[in-house]
Amino acid sequence: MLQSFDDYRDKMLSIMANAEARLGHHVPADTAALDLGRARMSRILTAYHMFADRELFGPCIGRDAAQGLRIKAVAAECATLTSDFRAFTRDCAARPVIARWATYRLDSLAMIGRVRQHLVNAEAEARVCEVQSTATRLGYRSAA
Repeated sequence: MLQSFDDYRDKMLSIMANAEARLGHHVPADTAALDLGRARMSRILTAYHMFADRELFGPCIGRDAAQGLRIKAVAAECATLTSDFRAFTRDCAARPVIARWATYRLDSLAMIGRVRQHLVNAEAEARVCEVQSTATRLGYRSAA
């Protein structure tokens, strides 16, 4: 479970690092690399969202009430982020980014920040889920 999360996280971090390198203050001559990066990110984010719902967080929701609330919040954040990224991508296709570079650049950096923060939150919950899942498989019970 964590290996799959790590794989999705690493792919997203790589795409975002590439985008950040291209989001300098100068307007690029063409945005093909950014367009490709957005398309790749959209696919990875959508696949990650499905994985997170089915395999990462879904099985952990019922284990502990407090953790269940945190996981539901992270899962909702994931769904919203995926939807917002799709809308961002559609907007970029409808309105050329070069014509609105300054705004696009700031919007892109803000979206990257949101994805990074989600990954931090998701990783924290995934690690707790993994520990609980391992303990359950091994038959450990809490002393509490």
